Amino acid sequence: MAIFDLFVFIFCGTFMMGYDDSYSETQGDYFSFSSMKMEHKIVWGFYNFWIVLNAVFLLYIMYKIYRKLALK
Repeated sequence: MAIFDLFVFIFCGTFMMGYDDSYSETQGDYFSFSSMKMEHKIVWGFYNFWIVLNAVFLLYIMYKIYRKLALK
């Protein structure tokens, strides 16, 4: 699972480098949605979703470990 996470983060980071290269101050504040193209908005949304999904998965694993230890 960690290898898959690594690939997702590398993909998102590499793709968002295109935003850094094409950013212009005339488009709005840096990293605001008004300054992003649609594909950068989608990747940024997926990146944030992936972080939340990882947090939920981590909490689930911690809960399973707690239940296993609490039942002993």
